[in-house]
Amino acid sequence: MVGCHLLNAFDLDVLGRVANDYEAVHTIRSDIERDLARTVSASETEFALVRLVDAGFVDAYSYDAQGRAYRKVNIGFGPAAQLWFLISRAGHEKLL
Repeated sequence: MVGCHLLNAFDLDVLGRVANDYEAVHTIRSDIERDLARTVSASETEFALVRLVDAGFVDAYSYDAQGRAYRKVNIGFGPAAQLWFLISRAGHEKLL
């Protein structure tokens, strides 16, 4: 688990974006771009999500369209851009 001190303000902003629902890289990125009024790259967003998953604050999921369900996966399962993310219990505690 990555030390909490390694998370930056952008990471914490991303964490807040996954606090209420499953979110994808592209929706998080576009929401942050709108709110910060600056360009945010997909890779910047993906790296933040990987740090958050490594820290245990966010879980990664793959969506099974046939089964209509999200399935928790290891971040190495596939490119982050194809995964969905949701805050974990530790992530909720971090936001308190």
